[in-house]
Amino acid sequence: MILEAMLAYVVLSALGLAMVLAVVYSAARLWRSLRRGATSLPHAVRSLTIEPPSGAFNDSRDVWPMPKDD
Repeated sequence: MILEAMLAYVVLSALGLAMVLAVVYSAARLWRSLRRGATSLPHAVRSLTIEPPSGAFNDSRDVWPMPKDD
Protein backbone atom coordinates (compact mmCIF):
# COMPACT_ATOMS: atom_id res chain seq x y z
CA MET A 1 0.00 0.00 0.00
CA ILE A 2 2.74 2.45 0.90
CA LEU A 3 4.78 1.51 -2.18
CA GLU A 4 1.78 2.12 -4.41
CA ALA A 5 1.25 5.55 -2.83
CA MET A 6 4.94 6.40 -3.27
CA LEU A 7 4.85 5.26 -6.90
CA ALA A 8 1.74 7.34 -7.55
CA TYR A 9 3.45 10.35 -5.91
CA VAL A 10 6.56 9.91 -8.09
CA VAL A 11 4.49 9.52 -11.26
CA LEU A 12 2.32 12.54 -10.45
CA SER A 13 5.39 14.59 -9.59
CA ALA A 14 7.04 13.67 -12.90
CA LEU A 15 3.86 14.53 -14.83
CA GLY A 16 3.56 17.84 -12.97
CA LEU A 17 7.19 18.69 -13.73
CA ALA A 18 6.69 17.82 -17.39
CA MET A 19 3.63 20.06 -17.47
CA VAL A 20 5.49 22.97 -15.88
CA LEU A 21 8.37 22.57 -18.32
CA ALA A 22 5.95 22.48 -21.27
CA VAL A 23 4.24 25.68 -20.09
CA VAL A 24 7.58 27.46 -19.57
CA TYR A 25 8.84 26.32 -23.00
CA SER A 26 5.61 27.44 -24.69
CA ALA A 27 5.67 30.81 -22.93
CA ALA A 28 9.31 31.40 -23.91
CA ARG A 29 8.60 30.45 -27.52
CA LEU A 30 5.55 32.73 -27.64
CA TRP A 31 7.58 35.59 -26.14
CA ARG A 32 10.32 35.13 -28.77
CA SER A 33 7.81 35.08 -31.61
CA LEU A 34 6.07 38.19 -30.29
CA ARG A 35 9.39 40.04 -30.05
CA ARG A 36 10.34 38.92 -33.56
CA GLY A 37 6.95 40.00 -34.87
CA ALA A 38 7.21 43.39 -33.20
CA THR A 39 10.59 44.09 -34.78
CA SER A 40 9.36 43.16 -38.26
CA LEU A 41 6.13 45.13 -37.87
CA PRO A 42 7.41 48.52 -39.17
CA HIS A 43 8.70 46.86 -42.35
CA ALA A 44 5.39 45.03 -42.84
CA VAL A 45 3.43 48.25 -42.42
CA ARG A 46 5.68 50.07 -44.88
CA SER A 47 5.21 47.32 -47.44
CA LEU A 48 1.43 47.83 -47.29
CA THR A 49 1.60 51.48 -48.30
CA ILE A 50 0.99 52.45 -51.90
CA GLU A 51 3.56 54.80 -53.31
CA PRO A 52 2.54 57.26 -56.03
CA PRO A 53 3.90 56.37 -59.46
CA SER A 54 7.03 58.14 -60.50
CA GLY A 55 6.98 60.15 -63.71
CA ALA A 56 3.97 60.92 -65.86
CA PHE A 57 0.53 59.59 -65.10
CA ASN A 58 -0.10 56.42 -67.07
CA ASP A 59 -3.74 56.07 -68.00
CA SER A 60 -5.36 53.59 -70.36
CA ARG A 61 -4.59 55.71 -73.45
CA ASP A 62 -0.90 55.18 -72.81
CA VAL A 63 -1.35 51.42 -72.65
CA TRP A 64 -4.01 50.60 -75.26
CA PRO A 65 -3.97 52.15 -78.72
CA MET A 66 -6.89 54.41 -79.54
CA PRO A 67 -9.15 53.25 -82.38
CA LYS A 68 -8.58 55.08 -85.63
CA ASP A 69 -11.41 57.08 -87.20
CA ASP A 70 -12.54 55.62 -90.49
